[in-house]
Amino acid sequence: MKKIIAPLVIAVAVLFTSFSTQAQTSTHGKHGNGTEMKQMLKDSLHLTDAQVDSVTSIRQEFRDKIKTVMQNSSLSADEKREQMKPLRQEMKTRLSAVLTKEQMKKMREMQQEMRGGKNEDGK
Repeated sequence: MKKIIAPLVIAVAVLFTSFSTQAQTSTHGKHGNGTEMKQMLKDSLHLTDAQVDSVTSIRQEFRDKIKTVMQNSSLSADEKREQMKPLRQEMKTRLSAVLTKEQMKKMREMQQEMRGGKNEDGK
């Protein structure tokens, strides 16, 4: 079960990063206010306004933490993976507290679609 959860959390992070990238390249450019991303999350996952705000806040917090780890050139790839484990678990826990099981499932499905139908293991 743990082998499935870790890739899921990575998939969630990638999914939200993708939403962010799409919103930043919209008509507002990099300095957009994130309105498009929030609306995409709301529409795709059928989120309430409170859920959108919470998910957006969690996504931003973990995107910054993940970026810090990934940009740390003093760490090996294995060390980065090890430092990412607790981040992924904390993000999953926090998202699970905000989203329903159905919304989490939909998020996984969307991630698989974005990855060309591949599962979390890349197969």
